Amino acid sequence: MEKSCIVYVLKSGIQWSLLPEEFGCPSTVHGTFLRWIRTGFFQTLFDHSRELYQQCVPDNNWIAIDTSSKKAPFASKWSGKNPTDRSKQGIKQIIIVDRNGAPINVDVAAANTYDSKLLESIVNQIKLPKHIMILAADSAFDDKKLRLFCKEKNIALIASRNPRNSKDKHTFVVPHRWTVERTFGWFAWQRSLKICWSKLQETYLAFLQIATSHQLFRMA
Repeated sequence: MEKSCIVYVLKSGIQWSLLPEEFGCPSTVHGTFLRWIRTGFFQTLFDHSRELYQQCVPDNNWIAIDTSSKKAPFASKWSGKNPTDRSKQGIKQIIIVDRNGAPINVDVAAANTYDSKLLESIVNQIKLPKHIMILAADSAFDDKKLRLFCKEKNIALIASRNPRNSKDKHTFVVPHRWTVERTFGWFAWQRSLKICWSKLQETYLAFLQIATSHQLFRMA
């Protein structure tokens, strides 16, 4: 019952206190959700879902990375002022997808965190194959230090040129990078992800991991 309640909150964006009576006591359901977070249940669910997907879908050497900013009116302890939304409190989703758009890894951070600072942490969290990988990205990741970091990981970072780094470089669009935007579109159907109503970072990340696990199961 608790699992269906959590999925209901994820998809509807409803407050825990407004759960229908047939789901039971809202505080009990919410308490179970927090307990599962502390035990690492949702991280384990995501890890197993990713393993299942990778067993069913042949490896490819192409992945893409991007971020998406969300409003976060109650996340005062871990959000930041969004420079693209009149400095309102916000957070960022950061994801890595494969050529099919399957989310290989996800994370969250404050909205005022530079995209380039998020790449190293999310890449370090995933197990990479031995063959050379291509990592497609937009101009926010056009950084020499990031390219050197990726090179050490046997990854070729292909990012759109950032004109602020060099005005002499021509701009270009990285092929097939649009797949990551489609994945963000899938997540947007989950109302608890479209706007971050969570006060704690770990609760929003748990919702994101549930949505990611579900998508991987569907694509496996």
